[in-house]
Amino acid sequence: MTETDSTPTYPLDRLRRVAETAARAANAHNTQPWDLRYRTDHVELGWRAEYALGPSDPSHRDLRLSLGTYLETLLICAAEAGMALRFEPDYDARTARVGRIVPGEWLEPSTRSVADVEARRVWRGAWTSQQVPGAVIDRCLKTAEEAGFRVAVVPTDAARPLLVRAYHWFFGHAGIARELLAWARLSPRHPDYRRDGLNDVMLVLNKAEAAAMRTFFTPAVYRALRPLGLVRLLTTLSSSATSGDGIVMVVLGQGDDPAGEVEAGRLVTRLWLDLFRDGIYVHPQSHVIDCPGTVGELARLCGARGGERPLVFFRVGYPTVDPSARPRHPRRGEAATTAS
Repeated sequence: MTETDSTPTYPLDRLRRVAETAARAANAHNTQPWDLRYRTDHVELGWRAEYALGPSDPSHRDLRLSLGTYLETLLICAAEAGMALRFEPDYDARTARVGRIVPGEWLEPSTRSVADVEARRVWRGAWTSQQVPGAVIDRCLKTAEEAGFRVAVVPTDAARPLLVRAYHWFFGHAGIARELLAWARLSPRHPDYRRDGLNDVMLVLNKAEAAAMRTFFTPAVYRALRPLGLVRLLTTLSSSATSGDGIVMVVLGQGDDPAGEVEAGRLVTRLWLDLFRDGIYVHPQSHVIDCPGTVGELARLCGARGGERPLVFFRVGYPTVDPSARPRHPRRGEAATTAS
C-alpha cells in the first residue's frame, strides 16, 4: 500500500522521521531487521527475512529482542514528537509480524528521550574497577519486575568460565564465522560501512585487529587454520572482554514465548537507556545463551525458577575511555520505514 492509497490517522511524514530516529535501537549485529508496513488505520510492525541472522541466532531470539528494542524506541521518539501511539501485540511468524502500532491516548510522559536514544552506546572494550551503585541495580530490578520479567545479577568472575566456553563454541562454528564476516564492515571502504553491520570502530578494533579479523574469517583461511588452533586463539583474544570486576545482568522470562521475547526487548531498551543516563554502559553477549553447552549452567547460576529461562545477557560497568567519541551505529535509512 502506498502513501496515496490511504489517509492514516497520524501524520505520515512525521512518523517516517520518528521511525528513522528509532533505527538507532539496539539490535543484533546491527542488521536492523524491522519492517514498518503502513495501513489505513495502523502501522504493522514486522521483520524482513533477509536481515534475520541464521547460525548466530539459531532460535531467532535475538531477532525478536531486536524488534522489541525498536518498538520501544519508536514509541519513545513518537511521544517526544507529540504523537500518542500504542502497541497491540499480534505475533505471527507466518507473515513475519509482531503486532500493530495504532493511535493511542496520552499516558504519563516517559522519562526517556530522543537524546538518550541518539547518545546511547554499547561498549566492547576494557572496563574500570568502579562498581555499579546498589541503588542503580535496585532500580533495574524494579523496572524488570514492572514489565513482568526478572533480572538476575551475577558477578563477572562467576560468569567468566561460561563466557570463555561460549566464545569457543561461537568461533568454532563455521556457519557463525561466515555470518560474522558477512556482517562485518572492517574498513571505511566497505560499501555498507555507514549503513548497517558491525564496523571496526563499533567493535573497538585497531587497524591490525581489523585486518586480522578480515583474514581469519575468510573461508579458505578459516578452514585451513581452524584445526591448527585458530578457535583457541580467537577465544583467548575475545575473552579479554570478560576480564576485570563488575557485574552481569541477565533478563529471565517464562517459557518459550516469541511475543514475550519482543516484550523483553522493550524492557532492554528501558534498562539500557536508564543505565546510560547514569554513565553506565553495557556489553551484550548473547552467545552464552545460544551455546548449548552454557545456557543450562547460566540458568542455574541465575537461580532460574518456575520455568524461567535466560533471554538477555549483558555486562554492566564503566569504560576505561569515553565511548562517546565513537561514531553512532550506521543505519540503512529508508529500508527501516518501508511502505507496503
